[in-house]
Order: sequence, then C-alpha cells, then structure tokens
Amino acid sequence: MLRVGDEEDVSTLETVSLKDEGFREDDLREWIINSPESILGEDFRLIGREVSVKQIGDGIDLLAIDRDANVVAIELKRGALKPKVDFQGLKYAAYTSHWDYSKLRDQFEKFKSTSWGRTLYEEETTFTEVLDEFCNEDYTLNQDQRIVFVGESVRERLDIVLRWLSDRSIDISVIEFQLLKDGDRLYLDAEQTIPTPEHTVTDVSPDTSDEPWKDDGQSWHLNERSNEETAGLLEDVTSALQELEFLNGPEWGQKHYVAFNKGRKRRIAIRTKRTLFHIDLYDVNTASLDAAEIADALGIDAESVAVKGDMRGSGRSGVRITCNPNQKIDFDALESQGREILDETTE
Repeated sequence: MLRVGDEEDVSTLETVSLKDEGFREDDLREWIINSPESILGEDFRLIGREVSVKQIGDGIDLLAIDRDANVVAIELKRGALKPKVDFQGLKYAAYTSHWDYSKLRDQFEKFKSTSWGRTLYEEETTFTEVLDEFCNEDYTLNQDQRIVFVGESVRERLDIVLRWLSDRSIDISVIEFQLLKDGDRLYLDAEQTIPTPEHTVTDVSPDTSDEPWKDDGQSWHLNERSNEETAGLLEDVTSALQELEFLNGPEWGQKHYVAFNKGRKRRIAIRTKRTLFHIDLYDVNTASLDAAEIADALGIDAESVAVKGDMRGSGRSGVRITCNPNQKIDFDALESQGREILDETTE
C-alpha cells in the first residue's frame, strides 16, 4: 500500500505485526466488537465475548448471529492461524448447534450486562427485538452454524484443510489482516481469503450432488440462467471485459455470477438472470464517479447505473451496471469505463 501526495511525497506503508506494536489479542477483539463489519466484511450482531462452552476447555472468542439468525463462532489469533484451530472451530460449531432460543437468549442477556455489551445495547433491549430488527423476515434461529477465523496469516497446511472444508459447504470463513504503519499512524487492512470473496453461502447449492454450473458453467449461465437474447448480450459483455488485461476471467463456475478476478480478489461479478444481468464492479473510489456520466458513456439509461458505498452488504464500494437486450451498450466504452471505474488506466 502506498501513501501518495505530491510527486515527491510517495512512500510505501510498512507492514508490522500486532505483537511488535504491543497489541494483544484482546485489542483485536475490542476492535471487532466496536466495528465488526469493518474487519469481518459482514454485519453481525454480537451476543457473546469469551463464551464458555461446558464440554470444551476453552471459550469462543466472540459469538454472533448473522442476518439469517445463524450462530457465528469467531476465533481470533494475534499472529498466524496454525493447525489445530480448524478442529477448535468445528467443536464450537458442533456444540453450539444444540443451543435453542432459551440458551441463546440467556447468553445475550449475560453479554448485555458486561461493559462490552452495554456499548452495543440499551439495558431494556431484548433478544427477540434484536432478532426481529436485525434478521431477515423469514429467519429460523440457529438453523446453521458458521465459523470465522481471524488472523494475520494462515499456515499452508491449515489453509489446505480450511479450503477443503469450505468447498464441501462447511461454512468457514477466514479473514486475514495486516497492520500498516505510516510514521506514528497505524492502519488495519482486513480481507476475506476463504472462501474467495463473493463466494458466499447464498451462492452454494445445498445439494452438492447436482451442481451443473461446476461441470459447464458457461452453458449454465448462457442456456439455463439466461434467455436467448440475454445470452447473446452476456457473451458480448464478457468478451469486452476480457480486454481488461489486469483481470483474470471470465470464470463461469459459480451458480449466480460470472467472475473476473485480480489475483485472489473478485473485482467484477456479472450476476445473471433470465431477462437481464448486473455487472458489479468492486472496490472503487465512489467520490470520483458519477452514475449519469457512466451511463451516458455506455449509451444506456441513467437508471441502469448505480454507484454504491456498500455492495450487497459486503462493505465494499462499487458500481452496478444493469444490462438488458433492449438497450444497445457501447462495448468499447464498457472496456474503457471498466478501466476508469476500477482505477486501472494504462498510459
């Protein structure tokens, strides 16, 4: 990461460790309590800190619920995530899978009475109110369990195991963070590395025995997800975006979208539907972008472009371009706009 100013004021931010800067695991825990979405990349409701589990010797660093009212066990490491942490997380998920409304409500009340809970909830707030206000309308409490690991890095052997579990629909996420130093200022940069960003539980079929998009993703998106007119437009759009040499793609193997990646990070997701599709471009400077100007350059309606500070609740800024066969998009302009939006212009 670079700090930039005038032509002479360009310097690389130094990567340092929490340990070297005198921070403890407790500090990382407090940062997440204060701003979970900024670090974890998803909005959770925290209901526990250092939660003891009767059958396990140690405690869950942080306990939360997600929008679907699933229980989320969050395990933190100040340094690298090492082997054995995978089994630890699986134990948390297994034991909390039996917790019913009464058990989770009691845990919430216990957390609410602590100094950490009092910073998040009013004294009169009930667990039912949290569920009804935060969760999706058709939620089922603790229907599934999720495991989130947070650390500075992942040891190679553990990385292989966690990816294997994630690929088999065990809901495991890994957030890797870096502490960056600029003089006397410190910045925490966090990124989800497992599963690959945008590969979320909503993108995975619960029936893993029949996943045709993995066998032939291109046919799936062109013939099953799209009608004939939309499929033709999709082919033209993916061809135009292939000219962005700094991206790898298109990758057709996801159920709901076609991906273009930079390294391990998703930068474009084309979300296919029968009569239209959305081009979502991620991690952009929204302050410098104007939706009407982008639409005008592409030759489409102004309503078809939106600049968003938070794309799909991911915490990542972006631009959504809605495409349908009734509009004649300028494909050359799509390439050039893609470069500008993603800030990857060439000299």
